[in-house]
Amino acid sequence: MSLTPLIVFFIIKNTDIYIDIFSFKLNNIYLSVIIICVAAAISYLYIYTIKKKCKPNDSMICCKVEIAEPKYIPIYITYFVIALSIPYDKHNVFYSWIIFALVFTCIYLLILKGKFSYFNPYLLFYGYHFYEIEIDSTNQEFAGYKIFLISKENIKDTHKYSTLIRLNNFVYFDYRKEN
Repeated sequence: MSLTPLIVFFIIKNTDIYIDIFSFKLNNIYLSVIIICVAAAISYLYIYTIKKKCKPNDSMICCKVEIAEPKYIPIYITYFVIALSIPYDKHNVFYSWIIFALVFTCIYLLILKGKFSYFNPYLLFYGYHFYEIEIDSTNQEFAGYKIFLISKENIKDTHKYSTLIRLNNFVYFDYRKEN
């Protein structure tokens, strides 16, 4: 979901893209709006499913909190620049889409290998914040490392988090009830 803006920028830049679906032509603006709406809905359903199906089962004491958005938003701006710089040839549309697919696949694989694969810009619009939390290394259960925390809370201080849902070894969702 987090890479859909890359697709949208490529489609908007190339105004000659038309897709026939059941003999209905979608121009690039309508297609972009549909992609954004579907991605936002899937992002919301993902969080909704986590909150309904998973119960908090982890707790940690943190010693340092950093807001993660300033680190990751420039990365997404770079993706937009890449999408805008991919050449689009009106005479050879297939070639343009192949180049875009290769670039998209490379970026996608890099994101999967990186720690920021759970940074979803759509969740910002739903009021979620992203934090890097450094775990207290004096605790024998955990080594001193950083986790990625998705939360609706504005976290300003260090404390114990007892309502965490583990998404993977380094990404957690804060289950605290919203106000």
